[in-house]
Parts: sequence; structure tokens; C-alpha cells
Amino acid sequence: MPRALIDRLTTWARPKRAPVEIESWSESGLPESEIPAEGDHGDLLWARGFLLTAEAHPLPVAHWRRIRLGGRHVSYDPRNPIALARAGSSWVALLGRAVDLGNWSAGHGRIAETLLRARLAGRGAMIERLDMLSGRYALFDGDGRAAFAQTDAAGMRGLFFATGTAAPCAASHAGLVAERIGAGPSAFPDPDLLRRELHAYALPGRATTAEGVVMLTPNTELDLGSGKVHRCFPREPRRERPADEVADELMPLLQGQLAALAERGPLEVSLTAGLDSRTTLALTKPLSDRFRYFTYDTVSGKGPSRRGVARDVAVSVELAARFGLDHRRIEVACRFPAEPLRSIMERNSPRHSNPGMAAAHRDQTPDPGLHLRSNLYEIGRAFYRARRNNLPEVLRAEDMTSLLTARRSRDPRLRDAFAEYIGATDFDRAQQLYDGADLFYWEHRAGMWLNAHLTESDIAFDTHILVNSRHVYRLLLSAPQADRQAGTVFLELIRRSWPEVLDLPVNGTRLA
Repeated sequence: MPRALIDRLTTWARPKRAPVEIESWSESGLPESEIPAEGDHGDLLWARGFLLTAEAHPLPVAHWRRIRLGGRHVSYDPRNPIALARAGSSWVALLGRAVDLGNWSAGHGRIAETLLRARLAGRGAMIERLDMLSGRYALFDGDGRAAFAQTDAAGMRGLFFATGTAAPCAASHAGLVAERIGAGPSAFPDPDLLRRELHAYALPGRATTAEGVVMLTPNTELDLGSGKVHRCFPREPRRERPADEVADELMPLLQGQLAALAERGPLEVSLTAGLDSRTTLALTKPLSDRFRYFTYDTVSGKGPSRRGVARDVAVSVELAARFGLDHRRIEVACRFPAEPLRSIMERNSPRHSNPGMAAAHRDQTPDPGLHLRSNLYEIGRAFYRARRNNLPEVLRAEDMTSLLTARRSRDPRLRDAFAEYIGATDFDRAQQLYDGADLFYWEHRAGMWLNAHLTESDIAFDTHILVNSRHVYRLLLSAPQADRQAGTVFLELIRRSWPEVLDLPVNGTRLA
């Protein structure tokens, strides 16, 4: 019998699987006008947050909602969009905002379904598919045997959890976990004191101000059934590519996000005099008449800080006038808001950035849009190698301590916290595949440091960063190191998108 006929008969005789039936449900995030306001600002406690526990728990904030996920109890702020997809015992839940760079879907229900279809082929397939998600979200998935949690690529939507338990309490805010489990202070109870005395930009390793509560750092996931952490990126060695090829591939990924986000609702773009902000501005050109732009003016600042802000304001005002942008200056009169809002914000984030900014934004913009922010671009610019030519190829805990404190401290408490981070996240295996300095900037400097800024701004708006996808970071990190240090890819993106915006200096330097 001919082989082709045998193959056809075998295919005909093989039992066919019934098509997978997926049930999905989703809710859009509520606008601020639909959140019941409380006179003491209690509605802003744990803003845009969530809490996951093995047992039933009272709502942390009165207006929050509940959902069950794989036998676990989740409560969440309905400012967040949420989507759940199920097929048999398997499920995927997406909490937060995302854009799928693989099919340009910005619909949360469809994204959850796409991830679940990938998961049904194996969790590895789902994790690979997650590389293509850009946004700020927490992702939960499970089946009848296990359940897991992870965050977006840079941990913009923070996830903190209790250690030492097989069914950990997890939440968007370290303080929420600490209050739930009754945790006492950690070895680092005062982040501001650590910054003043040791010049530390954040807490070391995965540490928080609460004992037994740690951060789930980027590129890892939490097993909700064992409390163990597993690394999910990188999975293969870095591959180098020419900078122009990287720009070719990035352009549609970044501009496509802008088009998808513009269909959802209003966008607000922050402007400064820096390169990252100029890159975002250039990419917005096709839709600039639909966006609002703003610049913070911290009028109470002094010295070099004040001079930098004054330059940001002057350059942004000139950009707006020259290119017809809908731009406004938001005056920030003081670093901290008045009570009772100040106490709410300190519970949300004990590490302070400039909480007065979010308070001023909230007061001066009653109906804010999604904030398009320009952080995280330096993940693709060899931040540490550009500044420290004596860094070893393989980072150790003492190297991380030096980077945290700009060489100013060798405190053994810091070193121990980084040793714990290296072991818990399998960092040594990861730096066999990618430069450890790049990964450390991504996972700690970006993941830990930026979280406090975003947590503060959550009382005013949600945030999106165009580059926040593992696929985009993989592309940015594939450029040669010399090009990354020179910002070649970002300058190329600007020149292809809106070269005229380089007519004005970038941080005082003309790059046109």
C-alpha cells in the first residue's frame, strides 16, 4: 500500500480531540469618578492593589471586590481591569492592563484566552507567550494540581509575599501582606534612613520593611502551592544583533501599542528634557493630537535638583509650543501632601520618592488618563557597564552591595540580603545566559526602585511603559554593548519617528 495512503488512513482512524471550550469573563477598570470617595482618603489605601490568601479574608478596602481562583481567595481594587479564562480545571487570570504584541489585542478577555490556550499546550508555552505581553499586571494561572503567580516584565505591578509557608499570602503591597500576617519590622525598617546613611537607592535583595515579607522580583514566578520561587527568564543565551535591525523590529512594536492604547481611552504623556522622554514623544507623533502631555514643576526644590526640574519645564514648554502639543505644567508645592493623605501614602509605600507629585496631579487633573511613562529604557543601555568599567563578569553579593550604595558601603546586612536574592532567584544560572550587570539593573534597580514611584502615583492614575515586555527587553539587550551605551537604538527610533524633536537639547546636549 502506498505510504501516502497509509498516512491518510492513519489520520482518519485516529480519534479526534473535541475542540477546547474556553469560558471567559472580564471587567474593565472603573474610572476614578465611580470609586466611592471617603473623607479620610481611605478609598486610596492600597490603590490599584490586590490580596490573595488561602483562606477567606475581609475586604482590605470597602469598595474592593472578590473572586475565587483555584480555591484561593482574591480581593482587588476595581480600578484594575480583570479577566479570567477557564477550560476544565485549567485557568488563567489577568489583573491589570496589558497589550499583546503578538496579535495587538488590548482586550483583556481575549488576552486571558490566548494565554490559556498556550497553557493547555504546556506551562512553558504560556511563559513564552507572556514574553509578548507589554503592560502592568499580575498574572495568575493554575489547574487541579498547582497554581502560580508572576508580574509583568519589570514588576511594575508589584507582588509581595510571605515566606516560610506552603500557601503564601501575596499582595500588591508589602504592607498589605505584613498587616495580614502580623509581621514585625525587618532588618531594614526605614528605607529613607538607609538612603541617607548608606546612599542606597532601594532596599537590598528582595527585602521589604516587614520581616518575612519579600518582593517577587522580575523574571521569576511564585508557586502558590509550595511558596517556592522559580526563574522563568532568560531561558536561552543572549544573541547579538546590529542596532539597526533592533530598531527595525522595535518600531512597529512600540507604535502599535500606542495605537491600541489610544483606542481604550485618554493617554497622558510625561515630558522631561531627557532621552527616554524624547524617545516616547517621537513615537507618539502619529497620534500626538489625541494625547495630553504634562511636566511636573517641583517649585519647592533647591540646588541641582531644582536646576534639573527647571530645565525639564523649559524644554517641555518649548517642545509643546513648537509642535502644537496639548501640554500643561503641574506645580508641586511640597514634597509631601497634607494629612490624612500623607499617612495613607506612607502605608502604601514606606519608601518615599516624591508623594507630592501624585497628590498635585490628582488635585489638578480630576479625570486623568493612563500615564505613558518613560522609565525602564535604561535596561537596554548597559547602565552599570557604562559607569563601572571594573565590574566583574559574574556579579556576587558584594558587587551588588557596591552598586546599591554607589561604593559607599560594605554593610554585611546588605551583602547577606543580596546573597539570599542570588540563591532564591537562581541568579547565577541566569547570568550564564545574559550579562549579570544587565540583569541586576533590570531586576533590582528597575524592579525594586521603580515600584515605590509607581505605588505613589497609583492614587492619581495607572501607568504604562512602552518597553515593558520581555520580548522588547530581549531585543534591546541584543544590540552591541557600544551601541547600547551610546543610546544608538533610541536615537534611531527618534530619527525614524520625529527627527525634529532633536532640534532641542537632550539634557543640555544637542544630539541632532
